[in-house]
Amino acid sequence: MMLSGEGFEIRPVGEANMDALLAVYRACEDFLALGPTPHASEAMIRGDLLASAAEGGRFCGVFNPAGDLLGVVDFAAHGHRGDRAEAHLALLMLASPHRGLGLGARVVQAVEHEIWHDAAVKVIAAEVQVNNPRALRFWERMGYRAVGGPELEPDGTTVYHLLRHRQPEDQ
Repeated sequence: MMLSGEGFEIRPVGEANMDALLAVYRACEDFLALGPTPHASEAMIRGDLLASAAEGGRFCGVFNPAGDLLGVVDFAAHGHRGDRAEAHLALLMLASPHRGLGLGARVVQAVEHEIWHDAAVKVIAAEVQVNNPRALRFWERMGYRAVGGPELEPDGTTVYHLLRHRQPEDQ
């Protein structure tokens, strides 16, 4: 699986990419600092890889045309919470120099396009930590809406659960 868009390519990554993944995670420690584990480690990345695999997800790198890893995106194209009609965008992290340039929106649109290919999928779920208002604004601009109030997660974070329902213009 490979997805591409204007100025980027999305393709699976894993243990073989550990050095590049660790560099990206370290460049996201401002984001990680909002949660219970503020510093990047190989153990954190392995945990994210395992969590993705357990959900049937696709843990991918976001690469520029030169092949540099700019960030990661993790999504399950269907079957979130046991519901065939629900996809899950579990993680989007871009290294700090690549934020605020529209790349995140283009990556989300490419992932959504892939997800909407499956006509059975009616909704995409995501989560955002309550202490990350910038991320909440981003997801709201992307068409995601909070459902219910904030919830405490097993890892100690408090998140808003977000949903984006399929629209007629979605493929």
